Amino acid sequence: MRNGNKAVDVLHNLWLRVQEPRRLSAIYFFVYLAVAVMGAAVVIDPPHTIQSSIGQLLVACWAGMLVIGGGIGLSTVLQGIWWLERAGAILCMFAMAIYGAAILGTPVTQISLRVATTCFVIFAILAFAARLVKTRHYAYDPEK
Repeated sequence: MRNGNKAVDVLHNLWLRVQEPRRLSAIYFFVYLAVAVMGAAVVIDPPHTIQSSIGQLLVACWAGMLVIGGGIGLSTVLQGIWWLERAGAILCMFAMAIYGAAILGTPVTQISLRVATTCFVIFAILAFAARLVKTRHYAYDPEK
């Protein structure tokens, strides 16, 4: 025991098992978690405006991409299995692109809301693109 607190030691040992860079891996863990939760929410209660814009089948595909992409990312990012995480990131990017297209296809009620939503979609796509760039040459461990 390092400091006499077994729980702290267990947490520290778990933290040391997270793939470097640990903070970035932890941040992306929560990004993937948010995507998976968003997908589950869409599965449970599909947004009617999006569904009327792109149809029920595409909404189901969109939700599936979110759940599967987020789930793959969640299960691989902390361990550093980048070849599989890339598949999750690509699914997440496509899901964000579908959402962006659906938003652009809905009637404009307030231009500032359309611009803000489009910028958030672009930001999300670029965040996953940055992750793909970071891991593009590696299968498991970018430190080797």
